[in-house]
Amino acid sequence: MTSEGVAPEVSDDRPLSVRVPATAEAVLPGIGSDLIWRRADRGDLVALFELDRACGAIDHPRIVHALDVFEEAFARSGFDPAQDTALAVDATGRVVAYGEAYREPEAATAVKVRLNGQVHPDRRGEGIGTALLAWQEARGRQLLAGSPHTLPGWLNAGVESAAAGQLRLLQRAGFAPARWWSTMSRDLAEPIPVVAMEAPLHIAPYEPEWSEDARMVVNDAFRDHWGTQPITPEEWRSFERLDAFSAELSSVVLATDADGAKQVVAALWTMVNQEEWEANGFSFGYIEMLGVARTWRGRRIAQALLAHTLTQLRARGLERAVLDVDSDSPTGAFGLYERVGFREFDTSVTVVKVF
Repeated sequence: MTSEGVAPEVSDDRPLSVRVPATAEAVLPGIGSDLIWRRADRGDLVALFELDRACGAIDHPRIVHALDVFEEAFARSGFDPAQDTALAVDATGRVVAYGEAYREPEAATAVKVRLNGQVHPDRRGEGIGTALLAWQEARGRQLLAGSPHTLPGWLNAGVESAAAGQLRLLQRAGFAPARWWSTMSRDLAEPIPVVAMEAPLHIAPYEPEWSEDARMVVNDAFRDHWGTQPITPEEWRSFERLDAFSAELSSVVLATDADGAKQVVAALWTMVNQEEWEANGFSFGYIEMLGVARTWRGRRIAQALLAHTLTQLRARGLERAVLDVDSDSPTGAFGLYERVGFREFDTSVTVVKVF
């Protein structure tokens, strides 16, 4: 990892199956005399949800996950809870620790294994987190070593600004900060600009008929963004199934040709999770993603789509719009959001170990 926090290129052109050292078995942790370690299954989802709420109050207090987020995560293609999870239960039957390693299904520029782990606040400082992370890395190495790709292999994790202890744990294990992200909000009481688009462009409500075209546009828009791999149809549908996904507050930009045929050239997704309003101190809609097809850039499409969405959110009675953005986005997205009134109020970081 360079001093600038950017994952370096890997010059070794051997496949990951040769390049990544991995053990034959990722042995579950054994730490904690009162703990039983085992794999997780779908019967544990409510307990994992409760663990996340307890940990989230400290580690990500403004982010409140719904139960369906866990349900969708366990249904991911390629995710095998019988191999990819580790869970600790105390003498009362309470889940006090959980970790997983998940290899993302697409690999355009890197083979990425995402590590997610939590230890209940009551059980921190006992070495449980260190043991759990060691298991996650062992399993993550196995997943990388199972790939025939010659691409860089990443073990990566996201850390919110509030989770300083988690960041220290990862850094001690050799993970290094690679990319910083800004959480920005926009007061909807402030004037919203009117941004016109040239013909043949117009904004339309997000409808199922535009779903696949919108996925392709977003993949095209983000294909040169740091660490981003293509979103699969399955992943896209998973997002759309979440209760927080708001189709009525999401939009596409359509271009109509001389024959009346319509083409999706931009898409914006909005999520509304009312459980997060109290934690943040205001009601808001979250802009999950905004993408403009490369051949249609430079026409103020993103600005128009943002202005349209801000107007929709205000009409719904919400106080703010919130989004996350790569602080060093190659498209200058941070500056775009600042120009339409967004201001940074929190940060997070992605840490990576590269093979």
